[in-house]
Amino acid sequence: MNFKKRSLIFVTFFVSCFCISLLGAALGTEHWVEAGCRREGDFSEKSNGTVNFGLFQGSRHLNSGLGDRYYPMNMLQILYRERSFLQYELYISTIALVSGGILFGIFASLLAIVNTAYNPIEAICHVPGLYLTNGLAMLSSLAAFITWMVQFYTKLTHNVLIREDREEGRWRSDGMAIYGYSFWLTVIATVCYLINIGIISYATWDPVVKKKTKHFESLPAKQTGDTMLY
Repeated sequence: MNFKKRSLIFVTFFVSCFCISLLGAALGTEHWVEAGCRREGDFSEKSNGTVNFGLFQGSRHLNSGLGDRYYPMNMLQILYRERSFLQYELYISTIALVSGGILFGIFASLLAIVNTAYNPIEAICHVPGLYLTNGLAMLSSLAAFITWMVQFYTKLTHNVLIREDREEGRWRSDGMAIYGYSFWLTVIATVCYLINIGIISYATWDPVVKKKTKHFESLPAKQTGDTMLY
């Protein structure tokens, strides 16, 4: 590869690192969903609250008219007590897919360094490997936010509150949930991995080789055979 192509491949290293950072932030932050909530019954007009949580932690800020109260949320404990709070399979899939996006992103960044430093012979370490790792990272990130979208529309649009808040506190959150910024970090990471694939395609595109290949394929069978024999 010439200097220009190596430079473009090296750019994918920085993009991959950026994607890894986005997915790592999405995995650790507490804003995959955000929702307002309201209280029924006495003091309902003076009551207000917000709920936000991520894949592992979250928080509830509830004000029944006597001041704001903060309550932490441990998602693993909540799902252990209330299996129907989320669709458990989708929840686990989202965590696994975000982690997969990070893992394949690490492989993609390492291969970008390898292909910038020298020209490997093995296909898995060369351009096909770059396509493979970035493609798998993109698909993992894409699948992660799709599983959360399914989770959102099947569960979270109807409720983001634990049983204690619903039954004892008479709080409701139906129709008040929105996607939080942690979710959008995953979407951005997916787009950036796609950009990486575009950069690799542009960097490895060789119109001269492509033209020769098309010319060779257009030759008659006998002439092609004679050429190969020669």
